[in-house]
Amino acid sequence: MTLRRFSPLKSSRGTQIPADIRLAVHLRDNGCVGQRLGWVGPHTSRLELDHVRASGGVGMKSRTTVDNLVALCAECHRVKTLNGKALRPDLLAYLEAVS
Repeated sequence: MTLRRFSPLKSSRGTQIPADIRLAVHLRDNGCVGQRLGWVGPHTSRLELDHVRASGGVGMKSRTTVDNLVALCAECHRVKTLNGKALRPDLLAYLEAVS
C-alpha cells in the first residue's frame, strides 16, 4: 500500500474514547497510574488512556469503559504495551481498588 503525500489519514475508530469517559478516567486517576504502581520512568510526557483488559480476539474491540481504562504517560504506555501480560495484574488490582 502506498500513501500519497499530503493525503489525510483516517482516524482510528478503535481508539476514540467518548469525552465523558475520558474525563471520568482522568479525574479518577489524576496522573500516570504507572507512577503510582512504582513503574520506572520520568512520567513527564502527556497522558494517554489505555485499555487494561484485552478484547479476546483478533478484530474484536476492547470495552471502552471507565472500568477498563487507565491513564498512563507515554513511557508507561509503551512499557505496558511491551509487557502487557506481566503488568496487567497490577493494573487490574488498581482498578479494583479504585472502584
